[in-house]
Amino acid sequence: MTYKSMSIKKAVQMIDDKELFLPHIQRPFVWKQDKNNNQVKRFLDSILRGYPFGTLLFWITKDDIQIRRFIDDYKDGMDVKDTYLKSHEFKNKVKTLVLDGQQRLQALYIALKGTYNGKELYFDILSGDRVFWDKGDELKYDFEYFTGKEVEERNSKEKYWVLLKDIVLSDRDAVDIRTDLLEQMRENNIAVTREMEKRIDKNIAKIKNLFAELELIYYYPIDSTLGRFTDYGEILEIFIRTNSGGTPLSKSDLMFSLIKLGWDEAEEEFEDLLNSINNQGAFSFDKDFILKTALVLLDKRAKYAVEKFKGEKGEKTLEMMKNNWEKIVESFNWLKDFLDYARITSDAVLPSYNALIPIIYFAYIHDCKPNSQKVKYNIQTWLYKALLNGNFGGQSDRVIDNCTDIIKEHSEVDYFPYYKLEDNLKTRLNRIVDVNPNIIDGNAHLILNLLYLFNNQIVNFQPRLNGNLPEIDHIFPKSKMLRTYGYPGGIVNNIGNYMLLEKTLNISKRNKLPEDYFPDALKEQPDFYARNFIPDDPQLHKPENFEEFVNRRRDMIFNTIKGVLRYHE
Repeated sequence: MTYKSMSIKKAVQMIDDKELFLPHIQRPFVWKQDKNNNQVKRFLDSILRGYPFGTLLFWITKDDIQIRRFIDDYKDGMDVKDTYLKSHEFKNKVKTLVLDGQQRLQALYIALKGTYNGKELYFDILSGDRVFWDKGDELKYDFEYFTGKEVEERNSKEKYWVLLKDIVLSDRDAVDIRTDLLEQMRENNIAVTREMEKRIDKNIAKIKNLFAELELIYYYPIDSTLGRFTDYGEILEIFIRTNSGGTPLSKSDLMFSLIKLGWDEAEEEFEDLLNSINNQGAFSFDKDFILKTALVLLDKRAKYAVEKFKGEKGEKTLEMMKNNWEKIVESFNWLKDFLDYARITSDAVLPSYNALIPIIYFAYIHDCKPNSQKVKYNIQTWLYKALLNGNFGGQSDRVIDNCTDIIKEHSEVDYFPYYKLEDNLKTRLNRIVDVNPNIIDGNAHLILNLLYLFNNQIVNFQPRLNGNLPEIDHIFPKSKMLRTYGYPGGIVNNIGNYMLLEKTLNISKRNKLPEDYFPDALKEQPDFYARNFIPDDPQLHKPENFEEFVNRRRDMIFNTIKGVLRYHE
């Protein structure tokens, strides 16, 4: 099969006529055009400047797979699941799916048939005679999304905005469009010069030619209806290779698209669960994590491979997942409540998601009934120790499988087998599980969060105001200690010199030495030393005694952590 071609106008019309779709394999539309992004404008400028459009890849199939439509009215924060189509409505029907080229076609469809945050795309019909810079991009042709009222306020003899679609999609020829446009400009008291007329003539002709007449879009059709490509693995390989330069896709994106789930609501169910457990952006759990965890809960082991969802075994696995979905969701909700209990409220204090999988498994096999304070405290202690010692880094699948085997064999609803888990990690997997002095050199956010938790303080990593986001602050200012006093970086960038401070306070503190700002801090917070584990000896607050301050504070931190990370028998 050879490459085929079509015009931009034809491709947009095919989308509008529901002849082109997107598989779930595709990530959502990510091209932006706003005060910080220039992707759409740069793309359209490239078309008018005659730059290569690039080739597209279409997949023609009758298979019953998950698909979605192109977006017509884009809105920031919109839920992609609003574009999902029921697969059974297209069962045994020939469908053309865009495997490569979604972003380009979607940008064109919104520009010519839809809206972007309630605005339509306008073209400055007077642009193109000189280059200009916009957000770091060198452009010649200017495009913007406006409302009709915004355009009325902006039109002038320097810039005159017209709807791009009124030129591209119109059946009238360039001469008629030009005549009407010039008449409109004069009615709006625009003094049209001969040079302006020439620019308008060129631009209308160029748009008509490039968007509506020339077949700029070259695409390669993979036609499974002809029997050449019928294996999903081959389609998957083609897709991965053609998208290797773009945003990486997760395995779950591929699975949802290429496997006959027999579960129309799967994508919606996963999105709902993600929205819940991610807690308004506090975490970044994704479908991969849910699928990997679901495999573990269903005793399918932790290795996350496409093969587990393919063929008869894959169909059985998916059927098991569907039948146990309510219990799976309940287990994730149990985890959500547990993380609140453990005061783990953000990615900043959760360096490994994999460490949570054995905990979810524990909840799952005991029907989400482990709710005693003793059990939750011991799970919290085990999790903090595992995270601080990096127990789930490297060969994490093996670690997860070993942990879940022990939990399955030795746990009870009111008992979490922490000793057996640690013994297994230490003896069989060669992991460090002890609370030794090196443990406080792990994740600094996690250590400080644990210290403040010990002091019955809650660190808010999701404040309403960005300025209140807690930062890791150098007690002795970094620049002064390195440059002015010449201390080595290993002492300056050290947990002994770190504390959590709100951004606003950190800014006001600026580059002061402790002996200069500690008195003010004590006036604001009389327990400032105790709550931040700071030695109260004034001599240690002087820069010449900085190394002793760090070592003294490290001892205070370690002794506190050692006392906190103990199990309740």
